[in-house]
Amino acid sequence: MLKLIGKDMEQIYYRYLRLELAQFAIFEDNVPQNIEEAQFNSQVQFFFDKEQNVIGCEIEITMEWNDKPLMKAVMRSYFKIQDKSIEQIKDEYGKILFAQSVLIQFASLNYGALRGVIFLKTQETPLARFILPPVFFNNIIKDPFIPNV
Repeated sequence: MLKLIGKDMEQIYYRYLRLELAQFAIFEDNVPQNIEEAQFNSQVQFFFDKEQNVIGCEIEITMEWNDKPLMKAVMRSYFKIQDKSIEQIKDEYGKILFAQSVLIQFASLNYGALRGVIFLKTQETPLARFILPPVFFNNIIKDPFIPNV
């Protein structure tokens, strides 16, 4: 188990459970041979399995050029949270609350793994010249995640 300490000083013990490449596609008909630039769009969402104490992070990346999709990838990472950590992050009403800092960590781990997958899957294609750029999830994830459990 790894220990993650958030800004609010809560200690979360977790284990990286698994990765899942849920979707990957290159839209070859839209990819020009001498492509010079591309735009990346990212979406992130979280989900929680109360029975297993597993939080998941899903990141969807689309690469576009001239408003045409070139590539789409969806990666999910699953993190097993230790039972005593779940108890520590409950609010006064018993609701589980994952702090922003914890979500940023999980999203960053998932995004980094997805960068590697995209790099490998685009080899031998015109898209190989593009490396998924950094994303600062602290600019995207502003609120805690409170699962509906």
